[in-house]
Amino acid sequence: MGYTHMKVIATRPSNLEALDRIKEAGHELVVGRDPGSLSREPFTEGELMELAKDADVLLVGQDLMTRPLMEQATKLKLIIVPFIGTDKIDKESATDVGVMVANSPTPENFLSVAEVTIAQMLNLVKQTKHKESELRAGRWGASVVRGGYLFGKTVGIIGAGYIGSTVMKLLQGFDCTILYHDVLEKPELEEKYGAKRASLDEILSEADIVTVHVPLLDSTRHFIGRRELALMKPSAILINTSRGPTVDQAALLEALKEHKIWGAGLDVFEEEPASGDNPLFALDNIVVSGHVAGPTRESFPRRAEFAFANIRRAINGEEAINIVTAT
Repeated sequence: MGYTHMKVIATRPSNLEALDRIKEAGHELVVGRDPGSLSREPFTEGELMELAKDADVLLVGQDLMTRPLMEQATKLKLIIVPFIGTDKIDKESATDVGVMVANSPTPENFLSVAEVTIAQMLNLVKQTKHKESELRAGRWGASVVRGGYLFGKTVGIIGAGYIGSTVMKLLQGFDCTILYHDVLEKPELEEKYGAKRASLDEILSEADIVTVHVPLLDSTRHFIGRRELALMKPSAILINTSRGPTVDQAALLEALKEHKIWGAGLDVFEEEPASGDNPLFALDNIVVSGHVAGPTRESFPRRAEFAFANIRRAINGEEAINIVTAT
């Protein structure tokens, strides 16, 4: 049985492409920030509590969903994110209070993150950042740094889910040897992409490039730490476009400063938003971006459509899909 009236709160205006149909169907839609705002600053818990207090559905970005918030939002039925990661949501508490949590794993999002992963590999291997800096400083042809090949390298993929397997697909044109580490054996990836399943330690010690694509769980926090970095080749590159805390930032900083590994590409950080005085930013052997690998002009409409379809299911009294926390 459907609901005659529901209140849907979208904390960010960027997810509204498909959501106006909620209003057209006679339901209430409230946006946490002005539609013209481009701010990515997180809401405080107090602000979120005020927004959520009489909400039936919350469509959230990188907003912290805590037990106190969910306990006081007595009408809340569904929290949904228009992307994959749900690590900002206390899913155990959501289960306890009877709130469903769903994500939106659209192919567009997988492809965008995978493309950024490849771009960071190429940027580091080709030394594009360094060469551009030399040129902008007026030193034409002065750089003695020579770029290398991605072609033929051994790439280790930690986490062979949606994004990790898309990285495998994109690497086919570079004739790379692909190793993967995953909780599951995936013979279909081995057949399609020639990937070989390996232990974490084998990947770390053998790969020229290691790229991390695991969700942030208790078991994956600091999954890559001092021990793991010490296993990598001095010539190796680490890429992280998953979640910042999967890599121990202090250990990575030490490894990069002491040239225990050659370089790193980071879209995510242990603390976000990352401050301008983050010591990693002072290094010249990294490429960084600010947790922007997923969003694109093309992906936003599709992600909004996916989220809207799930919200519509909730409004119609149907079971939402892509539930990551059971009620």
